[in-house]
Amino acid sequence: MKKSTDQKVEPPAESPVARRRFPLWVIIVSISLLILAILGVGRHSYLGWKERRLVRAARFFLGAGKPQELRLTLDGVLALNPNNIEAFRISGQARLKQGDAKALPWLRRVVELAPESVDDQIILADSALRFGQNQEAEKVIRDVEPKARGRADFQDIAGRAIQSKGQIAEAEAHYAEAVRLAPDNHTYRLHLAVTRLNSQDPAIREKARAEAEQLSSEAPLRAEALRALVLDAVKYMQTIRAVSLASDLNSTPGRFFSDRLMYLEVLHLVKSPDFHLRLVETQQEAERNDQILAMLFWMNGNNLSVLAKDWAQRLPPALVSTAAIRLEIARSYAAFGDWKKLRFFLADEKWGDLDFMRRAMLSRCYRELENSPTNSKATWAEAINTAGNKGDALLALARLAMEWGWDSEASDALWQAVTKSNRSTEALNGLCQLYFSKRDTAGLYRAYALLLDRNPSDANTRNNVVIFSLLLDKDKNRAETTAAELHAKEPGNPVYASTYAFALYCAGKNKQALEVMNAMKPAELKDPSVAAYYSAILEKAGLTGKAQEYRELARNATLLPEEERILNLAPAKSAPTATE
Repeated sequence: MKKSTDQKVEPPAESPVARRRFPLWVIIVSISLLILAILGVGRHSYLGWKERRLVRAARFFLGAGKPQELRLTLDGVLALNPNNIEAFRISGQARLKQGDAKALPWLRRVVELAPESVDDQIILADSALRFGQNQEAEKVIRDVEPKARGRADFQDIAGRAIQSKGQIAEAEAHYAEAVRLAPDNHTYRLHLAVTRLNSQDPAIREKARAEAEQLSSEAPLRAEALRALVLDAVKYMQTIRAVSLASDLNSTPGRFFSDRLMYLEVLHLVKSPDFHLRLVETQQEAERNDQILAMLFWMNGNNLSVLAKDWAQRLPPALVSTAAIRLEIARSYAAFGDWKKLRFFLADEKWGDLDFMRRAMLSRCYRELENSPTNSKATWAEAINTAGNKGDALLALARLAMEWGWDSEASDALWQAVTKSNRSTEALNGLCQLYFSKRDTAGLYRAYALLLDRNPSDANTRNNVVIFSLLLDKDKNRAETTAAELHAKEPGNPVYASTYAFALYCAGKNKQALEVMNAMKPAELKDPSVAAYYSAILEKAGLTGKAQEYRELARNATLLPEEERILNLAPAKSAPTATE
């Protein structure tokens, strides 16, 4: 059926929601919240944009060398975001450019904020080495090694760190790996060449010299290469070459004041007629460039204390007013024993943060001038108390005491640093050196045991604790177990092998001890410190003639009293044989 087109259509029924009417205040609040949300997002976006813009500006100011503008810009970044990692990076880089050790806290913060960044960890390790914070550098290197051992820059920094500890062969291995990974990097090549200048092989040394001389023609490497070549020439008494190289270094654009002092030292060493003229010129340069402290320090260290004191007295008082310079002047008086004038010089001085050194110097005056040690001891105690728990201060007092031969005072200062300061590991290393110089085995055991507590995985420290335990007859079973572990892990290490053999000897297992020693290379057995233990083992085995041969070699070693007693064993006729 056809529908009618004029039929009326009814509108749909209104839904319950449609019939609801919202109050006006609800509508107003909703609109307001929407506006605030939009504004909040907008403000967040704006602040983020402003933060990024300030970071870009900071990078520009860093490159343009505008420190004031850079500081203000970075303050702005950190006000917006206290954890902005780029702000910390740029702050650290700015301080590195100025040679300022205060870069380190900024770089540490970068590593905290980006713990997975290998680049930042390598920069921190490099900077710590640069500012003499070797322990920190070593820790960072250990932490980052699993992720970075395949990088040339890591190998180079690891080499520098271990070289600072005097481990030249290990450093050379790192540098060689860096060169293998990046053969076109001339800095790594130079570091390898400089290390090989210490080789016992003349052919290797000569090749390293040629490499360093070639690299010295490149402007960025010139000063570093010449410094190494000067030291090499001095070491091998090549005086004419040393003077020529030092002169080249002194005339190198951008050289440091220390390079000028190296030139002066070479002239002094060879007794050059030009020395006194160059000395005056260097003193004038020191006055112009705020290097008076470095100049006085160098003169005192080169037996020129009288000239240092006279020069300092001629300088305007304003130039010699700092505590560090006053200390060097005091050292000049002390060097030639003018204790009365030194006491007068020190009496009314106030050295601020270095006043502990002033009191230490006064203590020396009292000891030299008075029959009774009372004033000297009391003043030294004041110096220790003034140093408080400051590790740097306590270590400085210890070094001064050792320089004077005050072993007891040095030991006290170092133990204070161990127990009260943040430089305990360095203090323990100082105690090890002190006790070794005094041949104090019990002291060595105590210091190395504490070092081992702080770094239980250090193999060399473990080996030393074993030796001292055996010599002092302490915990011999554990010592033998540790020695066996070290030898098993590095069977080719002659030091660990001889320690293990000595542990077996002390346990009455001389046949096994002899087997361990006989497995070593002949050249290794002739090392004086190894020969001492080998002679004792041979003696007990009844091999008297051979024992005497190695006993003679051992006389060239620096031995502890207990080790010397080992060399004076019972006669061979009462000793067990090798077949027992």
